[in-house]
Amino acid sequence: MNNEKLKTLITSPLPFFGVTEQGDVLARYVPYGPVFRWRWNQMIPMPVQGSDLVWLLHAADEEGHSISDTEPAPKSKAK
Repeated sequence: MNNEKLKTLITSPLPFFGVTEQGDVLARYVPYGPVFRWRWNQMIPMPVQGSDLVWLLHAADEEGHSISDTEPAPKSKAK
């Protein structure tokens, strides 16, 4: 599924399941429900929804990375 089709599905209320061109797995399970993303063997709700999520996908596509690459790296514990 291409990113343009996913962007259309994100702004619609219909359930869907798809993979972005960068490899992110996105899904909506119930009509009008939140969009979830696959991460570490679980589906977590996206922090942004609707047109904000479409903008995030567009920005990640332009920069050539996945949505998960935009999250900060976990802080290492100092010894």
